Amino acid sequence: MAGVALIKVMVRAALLLRPRELKARRVDELKELLKKFSVVAIVDLYRSSADLMHLFRHNFRGQTVIKAAKKTLIIKAAREVGRTGIADYLEKHKQPVALIFTNMNPFIIKLELDKARVLTPPKPNEHADIDVVVPPINTGLQPGPILSEFGKLKIPTRIEGGMIWIARETTVARKGETIQPALASLLSKLDIGAVYRSINILAAFDRDLLIPSDLLSIDIEETRNMLSQAHSTSIALATAVGYTTPETIIPILVKAHFSAVSLSTFTGYPEKDTISGILARAEAQATALSKLIETRSAS
Repeated sequence: MAGVALIKVMVRAALLLRPRELKARRVDELKELLKKFSVVAIVDLYRSSADLMHLFRHNFRGQTVIKAAKKTLIIKAAREVGRTGIADYLEKHKQPVALIFTNMNPFIIKLELDKARVLTPPKPNEHADIDVVVPPINTGLQPGPILSEFGKLKIPTRIEGGMIWIARETTVARKGETIQPALASLLSKLDIGAVYRSINILAAFDRDLLIPSDLLSIDIEETRNMLSQAHSTSIALATAVGYTTPETIIPILVKAHFSAVSLSTFTGYPEKDTISGILARAEAQATALSKLIETRSAS
């Protein structure tokens, strides 16, 4: 009997120790990843699509590692390896998170994630990412209590073939507006998207540098225009000051040529490129002088 009791005590002790061992292993795993990878992106699991997470993991296998863990364990691991910025950031946020570990440029990561986003029906109290329009379609729903939901949301309907049809196109929410629970439920039944789902990055850490999500977003077209304008401005400035590069040597020579022709014409130095200009200038001066003499003679 004493042996059986001892075995029960040992089993109970093992069961009590197991969660601690699992947490310790999890922390050690996170510590190794935090030391191995320079970039850590913090993902909001509530606003992220699980399907897209799997797709991203597949597409960037070997370049990224995605891990979800309790924030307490992430904070502990981050502090133990000296990445206190990550720990401090997570202590201020309540939502569950996952981490993307990588050595890729964090801006490239954000661009790739934005490319893969999909438009989905909203959850209650989310904000619409677009103007939400219900088209004139067969809803596939049978008449019943649900008709009152359409009525409350001021969506005109008609019954045809035993099914509810939307009578005409109706805008039910504007971009940025909060989607109320009743509307969210109806949009889900109609499979109408209002919110873009992606892997929603809250922030990224490049070593100790915190980059908030709004700064990670790059407008490609605007950036392209800015770079084009900057290139044109730099070429114009370099040409003006005579700074020679492969891109400016031709404009500089063209500018020098026209300046030389202008100077030669002004000083009356004749050569094949200036003779016509000199004669035209002389004719204009003679005409002006003739008119001046006539005016004085007449007075």
